[in-house]
Amino acid sequence: MPSPELDNFLRNVLSYVKFSFDKKAIRSELESHLWDRIEDYLEQGYEEEAAVHLAVEGMGEPKEIGIELNKQHNPLIGWLWWLTNKAVVLLVAINLLIYGIPITDSLLADDPAKDIPPTDIVYDLKVDEKVYLDDTVIEFTRVILKKNGELSIIYKYYDTRFWGRGWSLGGIGRISDNLENEYWSGSGSSNGGIVTKGIRTFKDFDKTAEILIISYDHFNRSYRVEIPLKAGDVHE
Repeated sequence: MPSPELDNFLRNVLSYVKFSFDKKAIRSELESHLWDRIEDYLEQGYEEEAAVHLAVEGMGEPKEIGIELNKQHNPLIGWLWWLTNKAVVLLVAINLLIYGIPITDSLLADDPAKDIPPTDIVYDLKVDEKVYLDDTVIEFTRVILKKNGELSIIYKYYDTRFWGRGWSLGGIGRISDNLENEYWSGSGSSNGGIVTKGIRTFKDFDKTAEILIISYDHFNRSYRVEIPLKAGDVHE
C-alpha cells in the first residue's frame, strides 16, 4: 500500500541530491532497502504502518543521508558520465541500424538460475508475464521450485526510454499463493546491463500450491500477476 511517511522520507533525502539523473536510481535503492526492513518487521508481527515507521526511523535523518549521497553523486562527474554513456548508446544504436547485429539477453547478462543443479529441481516453468512500472518493463520468465522448498522467480527488466539510464529494481512485490500463504523470508540478486536479469528466492514454499501470485502496490504503482504452477512433486 502507498505510504505517505515513506514517500515523504524519500523526497526529503532526494531534495539534497543535485544531479537529477541519479535521483531515480537512488530512490529505487533506498526504497528497496526500506522495504527489506519493513518486511523484517512484518515477519515479526508488526502492522504495516508500524513497520514502515520503524524502518524509516531506523534510517536516520534524511538531511544527513541526502548530503552524503550528494557527495557521492557529484554533479560534475555525473554529467561527464551521462554524456559519455549517451555517446556509447548512440554508437551502439547506429551500429545496430547499419549492420543489423542482434543483441540477445545471453550477451547482456548471465542466467541468474545457472547455479541451481537440475537434480535439485521439482519443476522449472517457463513464464511469459510482462508488467510496467512507469517507463520500466518487468518480464517474469521462469519459476523454479527446488526439492528443499525454495521457490525462485527469474525476471528481467529494462528502461523503455532511449535516453533512460535505467534503475535498480527493489522488491518485485508481495509473494503469495492460492492457498493464502504469504512468503517473506528469502534472498535476491541481479546483474546489470541494458537488460538487467534478477532472481528472487523464497523459502518453505507450499508444493501443493497451484497458483503463484506476485502483487505490487507502492506509490500509486501497482500490478498483479498470477502464474499457474505444477502442484505436487514433479521433476522435469
